[in-house]
Amino acid sequence: MASSRHFRTDQPAGETRAEITADISATRRAQRDLQAAGQHRSAETMRQATDEHLDELTDLNAGRWRPKHS
Repeated sequence: MASSRHFRTDQPAGETRAEITADISATRRAQRDLQAAGQHRSAETMRQATDEHLDELTDLNAGRWRPKHS
């Protein structure tokens, strides 16, 4: 999952939105795969990561999103 968006300040919002959306899909898919394999602790970690990405998307849509490390 790419988090390079947190190091770039000049990235267009559409590109950031696409990266966050891709991260949401990837973590949700990993969560389901881990649950199916009986790895419930790891699945919970992926659920938390998905929630973080959803929060990022909400912040981006509200105009509050900022890169973490720029």
